[in-house]
Formats: sequence, structure tokens, C-alpha cells
Amino acid sequence: MANTKSDYEFYVGEGTHLEGASLDIHGTARIDGTFVGKISVKHLIVGENGSVTGDISGETALVEGVIEDTLTLSGKLEVTSRGKIRGKIHYGELETVVGAKLVGEISTDWDGDQTVAQPAVSDRLEAFSASLDDDSTEGDQ
Repeated sequence: MANTKSDYEFYVGEGTHLEGASLDIHGTARIDGTFVGKISVKHLIVGENGSVTGDISGETALVEGVIEDTLTLSGKLEVTSRGKIRGKIHYGELETVVGAKLVGEISTDWDGDQTVAQPAVSDRLEAFSASLDDDSTEGDQ
């Protein structure tokens, strides 16, 4: 884990409030203050006193503070015992420890391809409904 401010491509320190920004960061961002806006980042670290609200996307994240709204990651989401996330959460891998809080719509890819699983459920439902219709038709004869 990075130890100094110079280890990050973007840094928001404690006591700092940044609102209305839209950022695209090709590296690591650390938020120890408050960030409200849209952020696309390779790796996000939200410190214990950090708060991020908005549309967040990236590869990986370490959450020690608070995230609210939308978090979409292609890789690993790590939430510590003091970390809290509320909103729409999508991740590739998840690691949490006792005390971590996740509230909202939480999803991941099933076997790496979520879109394949959804139509199969719909097809099964249609087949089941059709069989019920067939059964009721046979009873009328």
C-alpha cells in the first residue's frame, strides 16, 4: 500500500471538500476528505475519514471510509471493518472483514458473464408458463 501523497496520481486530504468534479485517473486515487462527483480510476483508496459520493468506476478499490451512490469495479473490492458502501455495487471479486457494511443492490458476474444467465432465466420462465397453458388446455378437452 502506498504511504505518501506522492504515491498517488490524485489525492484529496482530510478536511478537503471537492464537489462537482468529473475525473479520469489512470493510476491510484486516495480520498481522505470528501469527494462528490464522477470518478473513473484504476485503483481507489477511500481512507478511514474519507467519503465519496457519486458515480465511481474502476478496476479495484480499498474502502476504509464511506462510498455512496454507484460503484462499478471490474476487479477486486476490498472493504475493511470500518468501511461502508451504500448504493448500487458491482464488483469482480469481493473481500470483506467483520464489521464491513454493504447496503443496496449488490451484484457480480456469474462465471464471468452475467448477460448469459439472465436470458436463460427468462427462457425457463417462458417454457414453464407455456407448459401451464398446455396443461390447462388439455383439461378443457
